[in-house]
Amino acid sequence: IFSDIFSLTRSNYVETTDSKTLLEGAYDGMSDALDPFSYYVPASERAAYRAQQASGAVGPGIVVARRGGLPYVVAPLPGSPAEKAGVKPSDLIDTVDGKPVRNSSLWKVKAALEGPEGSKVEMLVFRGGDERRVTLKIPRTRFEPPAVSSRFDGDVAVIRVPSFRKDTAAAIREALASARAKSSQSVIVDVRGTIGGDIAEAAPSAALFTGPGTIAKPVSRKLVLAPLEASGERVWTGKTVILMDEATGGAAEVFAAALHDRAQAVTVGETTVGMAIVQRQVVTESGGALSMTVARYVSPSGTALAGKGLAPDDRVLVFPDQTPRTPKAGDPILERGLEIARGAVPGRRAA
Repeated sequence: IFSDIFSLTRSNYVETTDSKTLLEGAYDGMSDALDPFSYYVPASERAAYRAQQASGAVGPGIVVARRGGLPYVVAPLPGSPAEKAGVKPSDLIDTVDGKPVRNSSLWKVKAALEGPEGSKVEMLVFRGGDERRVTLKIPRTRFEPPAVSSRFDGDVAVIRVPSFRKDTAAAIREALASARAKSSQSVIVDVRGTIGGDIAEAAPSAALFTGPGTIAKPVSRKLVLAPLEASGERVWTGKTVILMDEATGGAAEVFAAALHDRAQAVTVGETTVGMAIVQRQVVTESGGALSMTVARYVSPSGTALAGKGLAPDDRVLVFPDQTPRTPKAGDPILERGLEIARGAVPGRRAA
């Protein structure tokens, strides 16, 4: 079928076609059909792409993917210039610095967003059901994600975890100690907008709620990967509610699923990204490079975390522009989480 379509296109298309262009388009389409995060870099472009990556080019802090050939924002990274500039999950990227990227390969979109540190990138995005056009000018600067923070809403401790890194578990441990000191019976762990980072760093944080044991298991056709194991004592045995949304991805999904399966945590909010994956770059004989997903993580009970994402126990309908990344009044996901932390019965509601 591929040969037939290739031959018919070359013979009958209204204009003369270039075989190399057709083939590269086919390779790009195949990677696009795999999942939103896989992509192909052709041999003719690979050297320039690698040179840009090695030059120290800096991006604005956006996780991008492609679905149906269209690039979109999965989420801005916590604390990034993109988050501060108002980039939102699901923004459809139309142009970067005035150049159309709507039908561009994923690697081209990533390359366009990156540039010299201190420069700015201009993005035109379509947002919301009415395809509202929004222009954003974002600095390209290095940044650190915010630290773990905690507060109390009456008798409930609310712990915000923006990222999973080496010091995250210690910060969560300290927040849980404060909760015990105030005799709190319930804690809320907020991982909305928490995306990216090293999945392995989710294990020591999860262990505080689960104790030692399996946190997630990788599934692969060819790679032999060890399960993600946690060690250390369980320090929290009270009720746990996890807040998550459409921008919760990677390590945060592994963390949430492990607590759900092994610590009876209740998940509240929206379905997560589905980005708990392992990717590798494979160089082709022609000199191109295919960056593809070679393994996916499943929860301790076997729930797949890649692709469709982790569905919440209690789904909360959130309208556009009603997605705060920090707890505050008027936050429907937090409000529902507090109700469940104080005894309301969770139930998966239609969104």
